[in-house]
Amino acid sequence: MALLHQLEELAHNIAASDKKMPVPFTFSVAGLDHPHIYSMTQGLLDAGAQLVHVYDKNIDQSKAFVEKFRTGEVVSELSHILHSEVDLVATSIVPSERCDLGIQVLEHDKHFLSAKAPFTTMDQLLAAKEAVRRTGKKWAVFYSERLAVEAALLADEIVQYGLIGDLFQLTGSGPHRLQAGTRPEWFFDPSKNGGILCDIGSHQMEQLLHYSRTLEANVLHSKVANYAHPEYGAWQDFGDATLVTDSGISQYFRVDWFTPAGLRVWGDGRTVLHGTNGFIELRKYTDVARSAEGEHLYIVTDHEELYFPVKGKVGIPYFSQLIGDCVYGTEVAMSQEHTFRAAALAIQAQEKAISLTKAGEK
Repeated sequence: MALLHQLEELAHNIAASDKKMPVPFTFSVAGLDHPHIYSMTQGLLDAGAQLVHVYDKNIDQSKAFVEKFRTGEVVSELSHILHSEVDLVATSIVPSERCDLGIQVLEHDKHFLSAKAPFTTMDQLLAAKEAVRRTGKKWAVFYSERLAVEAALLADEIVQYGLIGDLFQLTGSGPHRLQAGTRPEWFFDPSKNGGILCDIGSHQMEQLLHYSRTLEANVLHSKVANYAHPEYGAWQDFGDATLVTDSGISQYFRVDWFTPAGLRVWGDGRTVLHGTNGFIELRKYTDVARSAEGEHLYIVTDHEELYFPVKGKVGIPYFSQLIGDCVYGTEVAMSQEHTFRAAALAIQAQEKAISLTKAGEK
């Protein structure tokens, strides 16, 4: 029971930190190519921000977006947003186009929030770093598999509180449902999405840096494959990687596009945090055959084992923290260096990856 009370107190402390900012904050949306923009927009609205403009090359898509949120003005030109007085521009435009858009946003004196993956090449990352140095504006990335998962936020508090001893390894899985017929052409083009490790694998590497509280890690080895979708050529349906931090904390993760149709959600994402005196398992989006709801946390310590349902107990403080960082120049939500380092690891893992083939193929 002592552990339960500790978890309840930690959850309460996180929830108490999630407060709407008491200052006006405006944002616009430019680029609706990936549905992550919906959760990003809802998060900003919930944190008290005001949506001003929506732009997409497909104006019908912009109109549908505004109709859903019942706020914001559809504009037909990106320049309308760039020359406005909004504080931040959020995007889920095609990944290979996010860097160019972000540089334009920063050069027009606005902060920038991108869906992952923020970059597809190292040259893009270097250009973004220079833009941040030159303008002093923030380049934020929404790594939703940690920032928008209550169980993941609570797990961080547990680790930092020392309830499982010293962290020494993370293991993770990020399976996704393909639903190929719903995907746009760019989704299957590695030059536009960056490859599977740069894309959905970026979540995993960001978690390693955050939970281990370091900015230094190396990709030891990585692999990619197209096991079952030859019609998409160089596109990848599987990837994995092993990393180690400068402090000796290791990580292995795997990601894929093989979530079977029988699963009630899009993917059974899991993270296990291994400590010297215990471990935590996060079943983020489902508990197979038991619950289609997410936010499940299992913890084992030297004293007891416990299941703790986290849904609704923690909240998602990232967006209020991000607004505060933009207004006051702080780095509570995520440091700029951490944001860029996570992206760099994802690109490096992709560039180093060995390409696998089906068994028996040459």
